[in-house]
This record gives sequence, structure tokens and C-alpha cells, in this order.
Amino acid sequence: MSHPGGLFTGDTLFIGGCGRFFEGTADEMIHALKYLGSLPDKTIVYNGHEYTASNLAFGRFIEPNSSGIARLSEIVKNNDITTGKTTVGEEKEWNVFMRLNAPTVRQVSLKTPILLHL
Repeated sequence: MSHPGGLFTGDTLFIGGCGRFFEGTADEMIHALKYLGSLPDKTIVYNGHEYTASNLAFGRFIEPNSSGIARLSEIVKNNDITTGKTTVGEEKEWNVFMRLNAPTVRQVSLKTPILLHL
């Protein structure tokens, strides 16, 4: 039986969010997230910090009707610790920072000018 692989993301990718970039630029973060998104969808995410509940709240603000956000909500509801419970493929479904070109994310970004600088 093969293992799907694991990704230790440190401060770059969090479940439903991403790290702050104190030393880099937004373009560098976007490039890093695109690279992580190119990994196999079944790769398990082991994030560096447990910010999933607050990332979920932000995701709900951006995409309140998203089925991905609804699934993430169930994961948060049923688990105090979420690291190792999600995959790269799932992040591409609910993580707004990995969905910057999605129409729903772009629409909210255009209505909320501060988000254009993320």
C-alpha cells in the first residue's frame, strides 16, 4: 500500500489560509502557493500552525456558499487539531489564497479594495 505523500508547509500554507509575508512579497507568496498547488492532489497537508477556525471564518466571508467551505466547516467542527486531516486537492477547493482567479473570489476582491493587495 502506498502513502499519498505529505507536505510540511511551515508558515506558507495553512488549512484554509496562508502565512503572512513579512520578508517576501505577494508575488513570491502567490508563486509558492502555485507550486504547492502543483503537487499531487492526494498529498496530505501538515501545516505549521493551527489557524483553521479563523481561516474558515475568512473563507466564509469570501465564499459563503462554497461547498468546499462547508466541508472545511465540518472538519473544524469535528476536530480540535486539523493538521494532517486535509490534502492539497482540498486546499484548492476551499483555500481562497489558492483560488485567487476563481470568479467568486475575484468578485469579492473587487468589492473589498483591501483584498486586492493580498
